[in-house]
Amino acid sequence: MQLNRRNLLKIATVSGAVMALGGRFAQAQEAQALRIGLSTYPAHLRPWVNVGYSGHLVSSLINRNLINCDENGQLVGELAESWENDTPTTWRFTLRAASFHDGSPVTAQDVEWTLQQIQADGSGTYMYDALRPITGVEIIDDRSFRLTTDGPLATVPALMTYPFLSILKAGSTDAEDQGIGAGPYRIAYAEKGVAIELEPNEHYFKPGLPALSGVTVTPYVDESARVAALTAGDVDLIDYVPWSAMQAIDGDSALALHKVDAGAFMYLSFNGTGVFADPRVRQAVAFGLRRDEFVQSIFFGFGAEMKGLPRVSGTPYHHDDQANFWGYDPERAKALLKEAGHEGGLQVNLLSTSQYTMHRDTAVLVQAQLAEIGITVNLTMPDWATRVNLGNQGAGDFAVQGIGLDNLDPDAVATLVDPSQAPTYLRSRNFKVEGLSDLLAKGRAEMDQAQRVETYRQVDQTVLEATSFCGICYRATGFATNAKVQDLKMLPNQVSPFSSVLFDQLKLA
Repeated sequence: MQLNRRNLLKIATVSGAVMALGGRFAQAQEAQALRIGLSTYPAHLRPWVNVGYSGHLVSSLINRNLINCDENGQLVGELAESWENDTPTTWRFTLRAASFHDGSPVTAQDVEWTLQQIQADGSGTYMYDALRPITGVEIIDDRSFRLTTDGPLATVPALMTYPFLSILKAGSTDAEDQGIGAGPYRIAYAEKGVAIELEPNEHYFKPGLPALSGVTVTPYVDESARVAALTAGDVDLIDYVPWSAMQAIDGDSALALHKVDAGAFMYLSFNGTGVFADPRVRQAVAFGLRRDEFVQSIFFGFGAEMKGLPRVSGTPYHHDDQANFWGYDPERAKALLKEAGHEGGLQVNLLSTSQYTMHRDTAVLVQAQLAEIGITVNLTMPDWATRVNLGNQGAGDFAVQGIGLDNLDPDAVATLVDPSQAPTYLRSRNFKVEGLSDLLAKGRAEMDQAQRVETYRQVDQTVLEATSFCGICYRATGFATNAKVQDLKMLPNQVSPFSSVLFDQLKLA
């Protein structure tokens, strides 16, 4: 059943009961229904727009990509059965036999329509910039198509794994915002801020899945309440496990902590309409932070300092000198401010949110540490939805950010470090870094790995010196469950926050 006005009227008749149950909306349902305590209700269910990890978790339960990652970080086919680079500027895809929630087959025409919606001018989609090198879709037959690019593009398979690149039924967003997807579940009922009820998609293409009779998603905005709901047995799984609770959950035999230590990360983005147009001021901020304090005081030691760009240690794209570029150097920071004409200090506005303690406490600690080098920071910390809207509107001189990478290709950092891309709350804006876009384009076009390694080394050095991105620290990514939940797997490293793409495998004992 799809979410529409008629179903919303049905919901209205039970909303009082839902409120009275205090988030235990599914207790009366079958034992095999999974109850998820979510960190926040998604701002909306419109496809292809990044509304944060909570929105992705719901999206990953109702939608599917062409390609995804597995728990080892390897690319695996989802709606795509196979793909190959058949010429320097074309990639051929073959779809598996899969169906949408309404039983209609997933076709090459649906893929073409989806990409057209994302690439449309003014779409506001997360993938708008990343998909610009794709210049056409050639339909071969219902289950085969060829993507044409404006030049050699090594990143095409990785692009198809982007968290918000769901393939939807052509034209389905005309009737309802979220459209019709091909994921393991479909929306049965939803009431904004209260709960989302999901029922199995009997047309799901993976044999024997989903194994659950349904899923209920209930928001628990307060972190302590979310943990308490899991401990009390009101929910079976929670996202965004607070770092303060990880040790206790890990030591509770009735619960299980699933975490990746080098998962997502905290960083700062800059707005170039004010003082941060000057790279020396951005650099001063980067050299004025004691990153170890963020790891210990905010994340209880479940993390690591981030003195460079997010590169997986042990891969060819990780270089020790660049990984330690932004060491704490307050004298250098003060000298940069003096050189930029701010010897007497300056005032700036930092945008964050009060809803997530990691964002709130990061902002407070940034404020305290930068005061030591002569930067007075005023804080703006609304709820998360307002913070996202303000960020998209360009509010604030700089902003606290927290995210993982979209995929493990070295080009994944492009969405965070290149301020010349379309404005979004997730990256810096209103200034350009000379030569950066060209270097990123060169890396995307390079098929030879040794050459790619060298190109992305140049990319990283350019970003570090311009400080279009300011890393703070890695934070462990954690989900927690009760003992009934089985087969929970996590994606590796910086893509671990998007592990819900594997939740179609979940079972209950």
